Order: sequence, then structure tokens, then C-alpha cells
Amino acid sequence: MRGFSVIRTAPWCAVALGMGLPLQASAEGFPALARVASGFGYYNVDKGFDDRMALYGTLDAFTSYHDSEHHSGFRLEGGGAWTNKLGAYLRKALDEETVLELDVEEGFNLNGQALDQHWKQIGSLRLAVAALRNKRFGKVEYGKTYGMGTPTYADPFLAVYGSPYTFLTLPPPGKGAFYLDMRPKHTLAYTTPSLAGWSLGTAMTFGFNDTASSGKTLRGQGVKLQYNSPSLMLLGSYNQYLSDPWDDNGHSRQTRNHYSSASVFYDFGPLAASLTWQRQDVDYATTPSMEAWTLGLMAPVGRTDVARLLLVHRDLEFGERDAAGVMLGYDHFLQSNLAVYLRVALIDNQSQSSLSHAGIPLEQPGDDPQNVAIGVYYHF
Repeated sequence: MRGFSVIRTAPWCAVALGMGLPLQASAEGFPALARVASGFGYYNVDKGFDDRMALYGTLDAFTSYHDSEHHSGFRLEGGGAWTNKLGAYLRKALDEETVLELDVEEGFNLNGQALDQHWKQIGSLRLAVAALRNKRFGKVEYGKTYGMGTPTYADPFLAVYGSPYTFLTLPPPGKGAFYLDMRPKHTLAYTTPSLAGWSLGTAMTFGFNDTASSGKTLRGQGVKLQYNSPSLMLLGSYNQYLSDPWDDNGHSRQTRNHYSSASVFYDFGPLAASLTWQRQDVDYATTPSMEAWTLGLMAPVGRTDVARLLLVHRDLEFGERDAAGVMLGYDHFLQSNLAVYLRVALIDNQSQSSLSHAGIPLEQPGDDPQNVAIGVYYHF
């Protein structure tokens, strides 16, 4: 069982998807994110150097009322605040400064069909990684693991199914556009140890999966520079990846996609704010570039609760296809790993945009989906 003591002692730097300081280091900043950090899983939060083996997971369900101008109604679904998942984590100490880590994690939906479909192929898992971590030399890892793209916590709602951010930052529509998974398959990554708060991550992804295997062996690569302190975090990243092979007038073609992002996070004390810029350019003349700006706010409320606000704007290079989204949320913790939550969200589409979130149906471009959701999640 994951105890809340891990969250309270872990610094925000360690919570930041494994790119920060060791678990024993102390930091006072970003308390709201620390309160929800148990949902990230052991691989991201627990940076110890002892032996550990554990099963973990998340159960999340919500009910909502939605209205998208031509559709309205009630629904019961999962994944409004966290992805439903089940994982197994193993850490073996090789010496006082080195550990071997293994983590396998699968997501599932409410009817459980995802488990039947995906356990058969390890490449379809949410996370499947082996890593060697050393205090002085950093971490090297291989598998379906975190790449060097924009992290989930650029969105105060952590880029889940229920968040407008997840859909407003999708690739631009058009030939050659490629969605860069936050955890790319067949990725070899290395992250340096922290030096005066700075760390550098690099990654290469290989096209061994069925879709890309007919293309180039090196699918793409990326780099991320990060700075951590108790009250400030800076991130900058650049990635270049090839699309899946596609037919261009009878010829198989792969198109380069360029991803750039920059984020700043600052803890003001009563609340923490973040601002993120993202851009995706596609090396194909008729496919537009996509740019997104995201403002996030998180604040602790009382001794346990968390309030959040998201504002995100998406801009496409041409056409009336821009969109903006807003989301308000509140998490009330019944226990350190059990919470009920409220979400209120809206996406404002331009006349040719048809973006939605949380499975809300749209009938035509320009419809504006909105919903109110009440849910519960439990981490174990």
C-alpha cells in the first residue's frame, strides 16, 4: 500500500516525473501537487535506494451532465481525474548508490476490456520500463517510458481524459501529423544527475512497432533541460519525430514533426502557477502548425484539499479552427489516497473547429461542449 508519508516527504522536484532531487531532500514548495502526487506511481515519486516490490493502481469513476448545443445528457464513465490503472513496481539495490528499477503499468476502462486486449502485448501497456539509476551518474532507461516532451503537470489536471488540455494540444489535422505519446515505445533515455538544480534529459525512440517498422529505424529523438528549486521550476524541450509511413500518390512517406515547448512553474505560497507554450510543426506544406498556451493554477485548501484552474488556447496556422478551454476543479480528500472531486469545463470552438473532451459528442464544427462532473478516485 502506498502511504501518504511518501508524498509528504517527497519534494516537488522528485514528483516531477523522476527528473528531480533524491527523495530524502526536503522542499517546501508546490504543496497542492504534493497532495495529489500518490497517483503518479512509485516509479515517478519514490526515489529511494532500498529494495522494494509493490503492486499499485488507481480506480476512478465519475458521473456527469454535458451539453454540446446539439447533444445533452448524463453519463457514467472512468478517468475524469486519473487514468484507471494497475501496475507492478520492483526496485533492487545493487549497491548504496545504484538501483535497478522495473515497472509495468496497464490502463483499463470501466468494463475491463482493456486488460483482456493489452496484457497480451507489452508494447501496448501505458508503461513498461527497465532503468538503472545512480546518485552520481544519473539514470538510463529503456522501454515504453517517459520521453522528453511536455510533462503532464503542465496541465493542473494532469492531462487526463476529462481535461480539455488533453484534446486542445492534439496534433494539427492534416497529412503527416503525428501524435507524440508521452511514453513512446522502444525509447532509450538518459537523464543526468542534478547539478545546482539543473538536469538534462535525452531520448531516442526506435520504430520497432508494427505501424512504423516499414519506415526508418530511428523514429525520433528529443532533449529536455530542467531547473528545480523549492519555489521555481523551468523546463524547455525539443523533439523531432517521424510520422507513421503514409501513402503519398503511391509512394510510402514519413514526415518529420517538430515539437517545441517551454514551461515555468512558480510557487507563490498560497497558490502555484504555471505557464506553458507548445508548438508542433509538420514538414508538409498543407498541414498547419499548431501552437498552444496553457495557464494553470493549483492551491491547497485547508489541511488536505486542492483547488485547480486551467486556461488553454489552441491556435492553428490557418482556417477558423482555433479553440479555447477552461476547467475548474476541487478535490476533497476523505483519506490521503481517497478523494471525491468536482469538475466544471468548457471548450469554445471556432466555426471550423470540432474539439471535445471526456467523450462528449459533437454534431457539427463550432459546437461548444461543456459539462459538470462529480467523481471519486482511490489510489492503492
